[in-house]
Amino acid sequence: MGTSSLQISSLYTQCLQGLILLSLMMCSSKTSIGVEGYLYQMMSDCEHSDSSMTDMVYSWSYVFNKQEYIHYDTKIKKFVGKTACGVKNAEVWNKDKDRMAGLLSYVDQYCKHNMGLYLSFATDRKIPPAVRVRSMKPFSSQHQTMLVCNAFGFYPREIKVTWLRNGVKVTADVSSSELLHDGDWTYQIHSYLELTPQSGDSYTCRVEHSSLTEAIEKKWDPAMPESERNKVIIGTSGIVLGLVIAAAGLIYYKKKATGRILVPSD
Repeated sequence: MGTSSLQISSLYTQCLQGLILLSLMMCSSKTSIGVEGYLYQMMSDCEHSDSSMTDMVYSWSYVFNKQEYIHYDTKIKKFVGKTACGVKNAEVWNKDKDRMAGLLSYVDQYCKHNMGLYLSFATDRKIPPAVRVRSMKPFSSQHQTMLVCNAFGFYPREIKVTWLRNGVKVTADVSSSELLHDGDWTYQIHSYLELTPQSGDSYTCRVEHSSLTEAIEKKWDPAMPESERNKVIIGTSGIVLGLVIAAAGLIYYKKKATGRILVPSD
């Protein structure tokens, strides 16, 4: 079949601890219970070759211990037995008009419907990446520091992450993680740049993605180590908070002083 397929395989896969051949396959009058090591599978596939889905084919297979014993698809519109057991089942099932009509309806109700949902989801869904740049200890001792550019929570998966030094693309000492799945149909990736900061240099992580109208650029200033910048931020925040508290206290004191009634002494 074609270049695009929706594999909806192993919809129902049961590892049977007690194999009941009579009820599952109608091939034996014997019932075996408590026999381990048997595997019974039912697999359905939807396949098509182009976006129009005019050649959509629905198929259904029954497999016992890795051997397909009966097969159906909407091209041949009947069950075909692959083993003696499958032949016996096929003879019975092909005479069931309701079963056969139901299988044909799966092309539209099951295959085309779900493929349409999938194509709409995959085509229209766009989530921009969140980007962060930070420094950390380098992998090797050749450089003083390493920058990490984290891009995460984006969809679709195609993304481009580059490093710039003073506006010029950097290719040396750059590495990247694999594209990672977040588990919610979004992705993340991490790019690394090992460097020895020089006075006057600025470094930028540039991220390009189809969800963005323009690239995201996050700069890192090598003039001050990240730990020192954090200390300055915390210290500055403390000073500002102190000034706010002092101003509030002064205003409160003035209001109290203004509201006092002075009683003249005799």
